[in-house]
Amino acid sequence: MSSTAGFGNILAALRQRNYRIFMLGNVGNHMGMWTLRMTAGWLAWELTKSATWLGLVGFADLAPIMIVGPLSGALVDRVDRLTILRLSQIVIALLTILIFLLVQFELMTVELLFGLLLLAGVFLSISQPARTSLIPGLVQPQSLLAAISFNALVSNGGRLVGPMVGGIIIVQWGIGAAFAFCAASFVYFAATLWAVHSRPVDYKDKQKTGIMADVVEGATYAARHPGLGPLMMAMTVTALVGRSFSTLFPGFAAAIFDRGADALAMLTATLGAGALIGGVYLARRGGVVGLTRVFVINIAVLGFGLIAFAATDIYPLAIVIVAGMGSCLLINSTAAQTLMQHAVDEDKRGRISGLYGFIQRGGQSIGALVLGISGDLIGLRETVIAAGILCLCFWLWSLRRSHTMAMALEG
Repeated sequence: MSSTAGFGNILAALRQRNYRIFMLGNVGNHMGMWTLRMTAGWLAWELTKSATWLGLVGFADLAPIMIVGPLSGALVDRVDRLTILRLSQIVIALLTILIFLLVQFELMTVELLFGLLLLAGVFLSISQPARTSLIPGLVQPQSLLAAISFNALVSNGGRLVGPMVGGIIIVQWGIGAAFAFCAASFVYFAATLWAVHSRPVDYKDKQKTGIMADVVEGATYAARHPGLGPLMMAMTVTALVGRSFSTLFPGFAAAIFDRGADALAMLTATLGAGALIGGVYLARRGGVVGLTRVFVINIAVLGFGLIAFAATDIYPLAIVIVAGMGSCLLINSTAAQTLMQHAVDEDKRGRISGLYGFIQRGGQSIGALVLGISGDLIGLRETVIAAGILCLCFWLWSLRRSHTMAMALEG
């Protein structure tokens, strides 16, 4: 595919009004979200100097989706998705303002930080399936891959720019100002959502069954699907041992590389920079054929990357490795999301989106907790090397099933 044709797919998606407005709001939202995660991690390290608390803070942000995710996915299949997204973003904005005030008046403790992030995580978990399943209603079907890939591109642009901005704000004006920036970004996104309109969805039939019955139906559908089942299993492992390793960045920045908040911001931003490359690649593809193979290959890349990152104490080399890992993480998550949205039945889209979030965020939260505790028990390096080995083992498992997955997901 030519470069012009590839970027034409992105432009075609952005010419559609509602998707364009949605993405304008997403720019600020994702920037604030990644700034919040980096800033909260640095604050936890400053308060405790504990890898376990780093894991707990990462766990707090992501863990609620393990309970809320499947339920909110079923809710999205029966209640207006935009309404859910709008209300949840307002609550998240208010919680972030509260964190800012507690930090500003020097009342914050690591326990309070954990509790407020846990509560914010609940509403992030509610909004996630609404956000994911909303995109197909904002664009024409032929623009779906470009729309999802560009959404991931913006998310990781936020991962790149947010921590860089957050690091500058912390150094120049303090950690309270960084939290104020996060709060403003959530307010901005909530405001833009009121200008977005999605194609109507018929929810009437879903009112005839109980929400738990819907959850069970969605999980059964995914488990029995010849493509979705193995795909979700592979996603679970990459979320547990791959996506969660960045939770240990504050410890690596301070203890391994002997640097400060600037190094933490650089590591986090570099992960996003690598992801931008992966996002551009996927946005230019314009189709789903071959995405399963790309997904499986990148599991191996992730495993080797984890081992290489843990093995080096050369900071510039670690930055290069993190960039490559950012690219493969973005490619894997976006390829999985696109394949799911392509293969799923419309009446189960919200529940499958909820399961996607459950795996991505829930797996990452458990991984953050396990890696944090393991980092204190056996060491940061040893923990990440073990994660890389586990990832490579599961790559071999996925490789044997890749043909069956591709037939079911790409057809």
